[in-house]
Amino acid sequence: MVILKTFKSPLFIVSAILFLYFIRKVFKQLEKYASNRVSFCFKYKVVEKCWFRAPERNVDDLFPIKFYRIAFVDYRTNTPRLRIFSINGCLGNSKYLNVDIYQKGMRTPTRIKVYGRPLEGHCPSPYWPATPCFFSAHTFEANLTIAGGLTKVVIELGLRKVELPVQEIHKPLQKGITMCLQPVYYYTQWQNIVLYIEAWRAQGATRFIVFYHSSTKDTRKVLDYYQDLGVIELRPWPSFGKLPDDIADKYPSIDNSAYIFAYFLALNICILEIKTTIGAVIDFDEVAVPLNGTTLDYATKEMTGSNVGALIFENNYVSMNPPIYTSDFSGVSSPTFYSKNGPQKFIFNASVIELCQVHHVESFIDKSKITKKSDGALLHLRYNVKSIFGKTPPPVSLKSLNTFNICEKRSEKLGMCHSATCKSDMDAVHEWVYDRTEGVFLAGEY
Repeated sequence: MVILKTFKSPLFIVSAILFLYFIRKVFKQLEKYASNRVSFCFKYKVVEKCWFRAPERNVDDLFPIKFYRIAFVDYRTNTPRLRIFSINGCLGNSKYLNVDIYQKGMRTPTRIKVYGRPLEGHCPSPYWPATPCFFSAHTFEANLTIAGGLTKVVIELGLRKVELPVQEIHKPLQKGITMCLQPVYYYTQWQNIVLYIEAWRAQGATRFIVFYHSSTKDTRKVLDYYQDLGVIELRPWPSFGKLPDDIADKYPSIDNSAYIFAYFLALNICILEIKTTIGAVIDFDEVAVPLNGTTLDYATKEMTGSNVGALIFENNYVSMNPPIYTSDFSGVSSPTFYSKNGPQKFIFNASVIELCQVHHVESFIDKSKITKKSDGALLHLRYNVKSIFGKTPPPVSLKSLNTFNICEKRSEKLGMCHSATCKSDMDAVHEWVYDRTEGVFLAGEY
């Protein structure tokens, strides 16, 4: 009875809780200490706990990886940072790259370890449609102790080497908005592009970076028209190509196992190439505007001298009657807003963003920055398309879009990666203009 009363006493309960808290804290500290060792064990009386960790390794020539053709040195941070982008399998214990840095005037390169991480934050992706995909977008980063003058980097992968030129990134100073577009693939709705570009230009956008994979001839004609005007910049986003022959048969095709053509890779490369004060990651069928004034003026006011690093615009679905796909843009004058449910989009201060997702900022360089909800809506503007196509603009067939949607649902049902697996289906219903630029994604030379 005395023992039972002791267990029930407040002093005993508090003491027990403190003891358990202390033991847990000790184990946490020991686990942190053990993280730098291959194995470590701790024993206290009858309690024993061990940690085991495989030693980290460098990425070598047996690892399935391809690199984007340019390395970046980011000077927006206090310490310059080397950034290398890749598409590869999950890193596992292959944590870092051995990279030789070549500097102007120096004969001997400096070798550093450059550690990688998935752009989504996890590998494989926690997003269920992307979970079946073997390959995911990664970034490898390292702070640099040398200031300026980098000419190239060479990634040593055992028997293979990958040489990349270096592009410097500085804080953008030009007032304006740069639009970053996800890779354009099997795109048919050229009317969206016309409305998008003209609406955003009215809101202060001065530059459009479009990663291009494939489209109809009419869509490509619209893109070429705006590129000739100097409004957009088309960036090649072709097939990822094969892995080296000695490992190609051991892994899936990158094209067939990279979620939506590795669009995270394209978007995060794009935000480094922004030269205007404001940037945005918004699709061709969306325009984000404030209730008053232009988007550029509104964003500049909100982000100047404040802790606001990005502005979120809540979704508003809009229908137009008649639809713009009849090539008659008269429906733009009487839009109907019928739903606010749907994914949000954002614009951001290009000097402080580090990584982005499709619907939100993943991280800021300046950790004091926050994302703020804006007062926003979608806006579509009228534009005369006869200057592109002449008197009779071509209609858009939705057969291709329906074919892709059917293929996508079939892939999901079979647990397949939503990627280029629909190519044969799409080629059967339309003649596509593919980008076939070589040397965009590199595996290295022996």
